[in-house]
Amino acid sequence: MAPPNNAMKTCPLCANSHFANHHFGLLRCVGCGFIIDRRAFAPQLDRTLNEEAFGDQYEPQRSFWVRWFETVKSRRYLANLRRAGVTQGRLLEIGVGSGSFLDAARKAGFEPMGCDLSRSLATRVTQRTGIPVHCGDLAALPRHAFDIVCMHHVLEHVSDPVGFLQIARERLTPGGTLHVTVPNVSCWEAKFPGWNCYAYYHLTYFDATTLRRALESARFVVVRIGSHESFSAWFLTLVRTAAGIRSSEAPPTLATNPSRKSHWRFFFEHPYRLAMVGSGLLIWPLRWLQERFGHGDELLAVARSEE
Repeated sequence: MAPPNNAMKTCPLCANSHFANHHFGLLRCVGCGFIIDRRAFAPQLDRTLNEEAFGDQYEPQRSFWVRWFETVKSRRYLANLRRAGVTQGRLLEIGVGSGSFLDAARKAGFEPMGCDLSRSLATRVTQRTGIPVHCGDLAALPRHAFDIVCMHHVLEHVSDPVGFLQIARERLTPGGTLHVTVPNVSCWEAKFPGWNCYAYYHLTYFDATTLRRALESARFVVVRIGSHESFSAWFLTLVRTAAGIRSSEAPPTLATNPSRKSHWRFFFEHPYRLAMVGSGLLIWPLRWLQERFGHGDELLAVARSEE
């Protein structure tokens, strides 16, 4: 067994104190199988890492390609809500990014609002879309104020996912809907060190079983959990693995060097993105199989708060 530095640290899902070594320096809880970065036990590190990664220098919509990818993703998330019978209501998105999902939700007939810890992101999204974004802790928002709460690739940033989900549930009306997406650590790409979701600001890693356990521990009723395999996942994984890229350390950001950023876009981004899209189209049978058997690189869950 390989516990973290302090053997009294416990799993945030099952409170077990015994851990085994997992791939690439991560820990696996012996009790429930939850995968965790040992840094998650450091107090307030989740907030610190997110401030470093998504502070004033962070630009979520860097190019046409990123905007297009986000548009496709937002439509997919809204389609997943429609499949669960959710087509209108007061919607809160936690972690707003560029605001593309909030904008798409408004166009689809929802009454959207955002919540984000980053003041620069909150300000930019409100200025660009006119949608209000609360800057600060989720717990500061009114209880039972929303019909739908969405958190897309947020939960893996949190060291106490069950506690965070409980706070989200308290923001929902009785019987309200939660929509969650997280990277899927049981995807086939996760066997490679270059899987792009091994990010330095990700502290927890879910599969379908541990995501269900987290939701049920927070007193949600799970409606469905499915997986999606993105067209870019294998391309990014193999390129990063071949290049020896790992995300355990904060990478240098292009945002701090505008000339380098412009150089990247002009000479490399278009062929790079075209290769990414083309590879995804070529391997669509493999992607279909991964989704079918629950091994896509993204998990999508819909749950209801207990009435």
